[in-house]
Amino acid sequence: MTKGRKVCALGMAALMAAGSLTVTGVEQVKADDVVTIKIHTPIPEQTDSDAVMEALNEYTREKIGVEVDYVFHGGSYGDKIQTIIASGEEYDACFTSNWLNPYNTDVVKGAFIDIKDMVKEEAPGLLEVIPEYMWKAATINGGIYAVPNQQIVARQIGALMPKEYVEGTGTDINSIKTLTDMGEYAQKAFDEYGAKVGGVNRTQAADYCGYEYVSDYMAAGAIKMDDEEAKVVNFYATDEWKDMLNELVELNEKGLLDGECGYMDEYCESQRVAKKTSAFYSGTYKPGVEAEESARAGYDCVMATAATEPYISTNSVIATMYGISATSKHPEETLKYLELINTDPYAMNLVSYGIEGKHYEKTGENSIKLIPNSGYSHGQAWALGNVFNTYTLEGQPEDVWEQTKALNDSAKTSPILGFSFDPEPVKMEITNVSKVVKEYESLVGGELPVEETNAEFLEKLEVAGVDKVLEEMQSQIDEFLAAK
Repeated sequence: MTKGRKVCALGMAALMAAGSLTVTGVEQVKADDVVTIKIHTPIPEQTDSDAVMEALNEYTREKIGVEVDYVFHGGSYGDKIQTIIASGEEYDACFTSNWLNPYNTDVVKGAFIDIKDMVKEEAPGLLEVIPEYMWKAATINGGIYAVPNQQIVARQIGALMPKEYVEGTGTDINSIKTLTDMGEYAQKAFDEYGAKVGGVNRTQAADYCGYEYVSDYMAAGAIKMDDEEAKVVNFYATDEWKDMLNELVELNEKGLLDGECGYMDEYCESQRVAKKTSAFYSGTYKPGVEAEESARAGYDCVMATAATEPYISTNSVIATMYGISATSKHPEETLKYLELINTDPYAMNLVSYGIEGKHYEKTGENSIKLIPNSGYSHGQAWALGNVFNTYTLEGQPEDVWEQTKALNDSAKTSPILGFSFDPEPVKMEITNVSKVVKEYESLVGGELPVEETNAEFLEKLEVAGVDKVLEEMQSQIDEFLAAK
């Protein structure tokens, strides 16, 4: 959005009435003092984005003197944001995590500013609403380089499946825990609907295999989820990784795998929306996930959980965050906006679900029903801010957020929960290792000879310096455990 764009017909009074909050005492901000910030997000472009952004900006302009220009990337986000960061292009904030636009890797590159002190001065509301353990998880070498979004932190990877295909094939999703279990369903779904299994998103392969990345998938190091000694290994050298690749090859040889979905995000999203994937391991199970994913896909979805149990790690805590760019000319204003979107239910619901009466209808004080084909239904509130401030969707239990918090409290925790790897001592090696991992992402496509290609992959990782990276990870983890 730009300052010159016309304000939509909805006045502030009407907007307040439509929201869940009544805002009082808002200080009027002079037009000349309004700052426009640019934020890159993985949410796909919506046909009615302009109307929603106008409404959001009318509110934020009056509230904090800031307008927001969201750049919606969809499935192409991972590659595009890395290009933007590498080019030094000016922007203000972007989505970052352990699995998309990797946080630790970005910090190594100097992509984000340290906001540790700025939060105390400019956004004290964030300190109040975001738990201490989340800030601790986002800390690297004493600095904090992103604002965490509150949501589910107990991770259990699952396979997203069209409800129509599951019911039409008479499949019991509770019997499907692995790609091998998927065989009979995959064949029926292909025969009856022409849909193929999307496989496993390469960023979440460790979750499927029962491992936890020490940093992110680009840095190769991982520990097994049930290993209390936290021995660091090269994930791509594990039997579980190779077993998963062989499962994918088996599906592919039967003509039942669309392997490109595993490493081509934009393509995968288009296939999923077109209902051409019968199942795809991506995302995490949580209370009410079916309603959320159905809204995102545009058709009814169900989720078959993997064999791994719900698990909390540092990476699951930092799975959805926003870092303020080192190129930003408005870091304070950007942080104030991130504070608003994480503490203000009206702003969060507006950007998550659009305008009442146009994009959704209220069904209760804090529950809504989405209007079909309204032009604004991305289904990814988790990628924007604090989901505990959002409405519940039709099909979700009224106490979905209480259930989510209860799941967070009951899940198994990592032996290194709270540990954050400092990549600085091996930043050159991590850069080189990341390039090799990127080169071999297509291994999850199920088309390559596993033993031969993975051996070649491991040799290149060794040349890139992976052993030094693993050694440094182990050293830091040992020090962390000794201090506990």
